[in-house]
Order: sequence, then structure tokens, then C-alpha cells
Amino acid sequence: MHRVSTLCVFLVLALTAAIGSGAVQDADAGRLEEARRLFGTWNEGDANRAAQICVQVDSPESVEVLLEVLRREQPRSNALAPAHFRDIAWGALLEIKDRYARKAVEAELKQNKKNPRVRQWCAEVLGEYADLDFGEALTRALTDKEDFVRAAAARALGKTRYEPAQKALEKSSSSSDAFVRANSIEALALVAPASNLKRYEKGLKDKDGGVRCALLATAPVAYPDLAERLSTEALDDEDWRPRAQATDNLGGIKTKTSVDALIRATEDGRPTVGLRAITNLQKLTGQAHTRADQWKRWWAENRETFAFPEGTGAVTRGEGATVTTFNGIQLTSDHVAFLMDKSKAMNDQLSSRGCTKDAAAHQELTGVFESLEDGLDFNIFNYALEVDAFQKQAVELTKVTARKGLTFHAEGRIDGAKDIWAVLESVLSDPTLDTAYLLSSGEPDVGLYVHWNRVTWQLRELNRFHKITVHSIAYSDNDWYAQQLERISDCTDGEFRRFQ
Repeated sequence: MHRVSTLCVFLVLALTAAIGSGAVQDADAGRLEEARRLFGTWNEGDANRAAQICVQVDSPESVEVLLEVLRREQPRSNALAPAHFRDIAWGALLEIKDRYARKAVEAELKQNKKNPRVRQWCAEVLGEYADLDFGEALTRALTDKEDFVRAAAARALGKTRYEPAQKALEKSSSSSDAFVRANSIEALALVAPASNLKRYEKGLKDKDGGVRCALLATAPVAYPDLAERLSTEALDDEDWRPRAQATDNLGGIKTKTSVDALIRATEDGRPTVGLRAITNLQKLTGQAHTRADQWKRWWAENRETFAFPEGTGAVTRGEGATVTTFNGIQLTSDHVAFLMDKSKAMNDQLSSRGCTKDAAAHQELTGVFESLEDGLDFNIFNYALEVDAFQKQAVELTKVTARKGLTFHAEGRIDGAKDIWAVLESVLSDPTLDTAYLLSSGEPDVGLYVHWNRVTWQLRELNRFHKITVHSIAYSDNDWYAQQLERISDCTDGEFRRFQ
């Protein structure tokens, strides 16, 4: 009798647990249907709530809801279509913790044959998970037909430190695509530093300056004992980008010889490299000098007795080679791009200037050209739904090019939505430009990347190869729009200004 009673109790408990589990599953299914409904609206607040529901449920089914959003095609002609919902969904995937839910991302990477961008984004997410169990799928992705998928997979393998991928990475390290090549060499250096040192050092002599720059950034992590030597040697690189990265590396190494090298770099022929050296010296030493001669004199007097301070010193903006400003931000570079919003919002009034936003932008550009007679290479990018460049590459500032540049900006058609990612990508395609002034009436409307989380993540990825500084200017009375632009500047150590 006792055994029967025990068995009955057990069956009741099991049945109760099953019913409870079913109730939870039903509740989760209902919540995910609500998430789908919210993602179907054109309201960003709804999309954020939908994303958080998926994160809270944290299941393969919730990942499927997020992947459905990633698979959406964005009609570029429709400014109201929620392109940035993809970016919100991607950010939510990073917060997924359940192992089986994460495997749904892996499955999408393997199985999605129609949309290479989704494969790229899944590879990036798996790289952020840094789970060795996803190494096999990422290794397979190294043979994808699209370069950008292969580049994402190689980068992710480096973050994952997946040793079995070495042979595949060795093959892709000789790719004709610079991003695939650099990311593969970087991954090899991170996976097995000792056995891949020669390949890494060869990569530091790659024909592409962007590759050399990106690989040099890996030195403090993969080869900390060699980072100072490699960075000091890179100060003599013919391309400004590896020299700029070298100053950043040296700024994290507390040795007197590192300071020696940075002092030398303050006199670099490229103003942006010299200013970056000064910034890193300030952080490293706690001193506030802003000119090369001040640093040389101070170091000559204090090198023998100097002791590095605890923590990081404050940064004081250095004095640049030029003496003018654009919307209150000093021009300290001699290779500059002006990114000029031409979307329909630029026809609105800018109260602080008493004219339209477009007219105010033109006045600022005119002021820059009138203040400078020479010593500047520049380009202008008018952007809205499409990007229109003044010249294929930056040109020298003369009276003729200044006049033509102003005419180009003035005659640019104002209409439609704006694609900020497209104009940033256009600037990054010119390796001669080191500073961009991004002027916008507000947050992006359309594009491959729209929401600040994806714009900044991808900008950081590309900036490993470029080192561009993006200063942003918001002509907007909307706090949210302004914050979007400020984050873009923050991720490149640029400055931000807002006008209402």
C-alpha cells in the first residue's frame, strides 16, 4: 500500500511539472507572438520592447524571431521603413545566453544560402560569443563566396581562438581581399602566437597600409613582449595609418623608451599623427603639454628621474597645423572630408542661425575656405539617400578648388532620406583622408547600418584599417538624434557639437 501511495505522489508531481512546463511554453509562445507584432510596427520603442522580450525568453524560438528581422529586405526608397530594426535585433542576439538558442545563430550561418549579409552578421555574433563550439561553423564560412562573410568569419575565429581553424586560416591569409587577409593573419597570431610569428611579421610588411595598420593593433595582445619594438619601427612606415596605430600602441606601454618614441612622433610630418602622439603622451605621463617643442624640452629635463603615475592622465586638445574651425570644432588636420547632409530636413530652420540648416552648413564651409589659403587637402561629400563626392579623392585647396567645392555643395539637391553609413564608408575608401566632419540634421534614416549600435560597431571594425577621426555636428533639437551622432564621434575619439 505504501508503494502504491508513493507511486501516486510521484505521478502527480510529474504531471504537475509537465503541466507547469507546458504553461511556461505557452506563455513564452504568446510573448514571442507579441514580439513579432511589435517588430511589425514602425515604432522604435516597439522594436526595443520586442528585442527585450526575445532576450528574456532566451530560447531557439526567440532567436528565430530576431533572425526573421535580420532577413528583411530594406526598400531604400522608403524612408519610413524600419531598417534600423535589423540593428536592434542584431544587438539583442548578442545578449542571448542559452546554449541552444545560440546554436540557432550557428544554424543560420550554415543554412542561409540566399542572404550573405545575414551570414556575415551571424558570423559576427558568433565571434562575440567566443565559444569554441562554434569554431567549426566559422571555419566553414572561410570558404563563403562573399569576401565580407569570409572576413567576418576570420575575425570571429580570432576572437574565439579556435585552433583547428589554422590550416584554413593559413589559406585565407593569402587572399587578394585586404580585409580577409588581415583578419586571417590576425586570427592566426591570436590562436597560436609562437608558431605564427613569422607570418605575422610578414603581414606587417603587407603592400596595403591598412592591413599593416590593422595587424599592428594586434601586437599588444598577441605579442606583448614585441609590441614596443614593432610599434617603434612602424613610426617610419611610409603610410600615416600604421604610424598612427604605432602611437596608440606606445601610449599603452609604460617604459621610458616608449616615451622616447612618442616624443619623436610628435614631429611627424602628418599633423594627425603628431597630435595622436601628444594625446598618448598625456595619457601615459599625466603631463598636459600640447606642442612638440614643449614635450622635447620637458623630457630632456625630466627623463632621468621620471616615474610613471598611476592611472591615465587627462587629455588636453593639442594645437593643430591650421587655425580655423568648422561649426566650432578646430581643424587640426591637413587631409579633411566634409560630410554634408542634403536630406529634406536640411530645409528646416536652424533657430540659432536664423536661416535654413543647409544655408548654415554652407556658411560654415565658406568660412573654412576663406580662412585657409593652402596647406589643406579636402573633399566634400553631399549625402542623402545617395552619396555624391566632389572629387574621386581629396584635392589640394586652392582658390579654384575652393570655389568649385562651394558650388558643388550649393548645387546639391536637397531631398529625401539620409544614409549616414554610406557616406562614412565612402570616406573610409580614401586612405589619404584622416579626419571627417559629419554634419547631419539627425539620426540616419536608411542604409545597411542605421542604428547607432551597428554604425559604431562597424565603424570600429573598419577603423582598424583606417584610423580616421570623425567629428560630428548635429543641427537638431531632438536629444535622441543628437545622441546618435555623438556616439559616432565617441567611437573614433572625435568631438561633437550640437546646434538647435
